[in-house]
Amino acid sequence: MATRRTTVLTVVAVLGCVLLPVGAVLVLVGVRNSHDGATVGGILLGLAGLVCFRILYWARRIRLMTQAGLAFHVEGDDPHDRDSR
Repeated sequence: MATRRTTVLTVVAVLGCVLLPVGAVLVLVGVRNSHDGATVGGILLGLAGLVCFRILYWARRIRLMTQAGLAFHVEGDDPHDRDSR
C-alpha cells in the first residue's frame, strides 16, 4: 500500500515525463510552422516538466540530507544541552 507522499511523488514524476516531451514537440512544431502560440505553449509545458523534475530532486535530496544530519547526531553528545553536564 502506497503512502500519500509516494502517490504524490509518482504523479509528479509522470507529469514531468509527459510534459517535457510534449513541450519539446510543441516547440518544434511551432518553430517549423511559424506558429508563435504553439512555441510559447511548448516552452511553458517544457518548463512545467522541468519544475516537476526539480520537485522530485529536492524531495529526494531533503530526505537524504536529513538522514545524513541525523547520523552525525549522537544522543547525549550535545554541547548545548546543559542537563548532560
